[in-house]
Amino acid sequence: MEKKTTPSGAKIFKYKLTKGMLAIAIVVLALSVGGAALSVYRFAKSGFNEVTDFITHPLLILASLFCFALAISILAKSQYAVTDKDYIMQFGFIKSTYPIKDITKVVYDTDKKKLTVFVGEEFSVLPLCADWQEEFVQALRTVKPSIDYSFTSSKTED
Repeated sequence: MEKKTTPSGAKIFKYKLTKGMLAIAIVVLALSVGGAALSVYRFAKSGFNEVTDFITHPLLILASLFCFALAISILAKSQYAVTDKDYIMQFGFIKSTYPIKDITKVVYDTDKKKLTVFVGEEFSVLPLCADWQEEFVQALRTVKPSIDYSFTSSKTED
């Protein structure tokens, strides 16, 4: 997981995938390949004997290909980007864009090691690599210096 800068000047920060998410993605990849292969095998073996076979086999193959593409896109393209105007969250095919001018504050939870970005009344929690959280906030504050940046912790000292 390395940080990259795109030619358009956007700073890219890769999403930190947990071991559980990686395991689920691998299982989905294996099941989708197996499902497509099984459907092709069943079609090659028996053909279109019934009207339902004409619908079932292609739908199962398409569903398997969709699951495969979704898992690959999540593994390959889960990231946050900061441009000159926008803050972009992308998780596979799903992409959300927020204007940086609408960001009011960013809070770093020291216990959970996650950033919370507040955009008006909405917020999003980002599991960035700890090494990049300062750089991510700095990229946001370069565009809008008035963003409030604070820390929170639930630990109390005696």
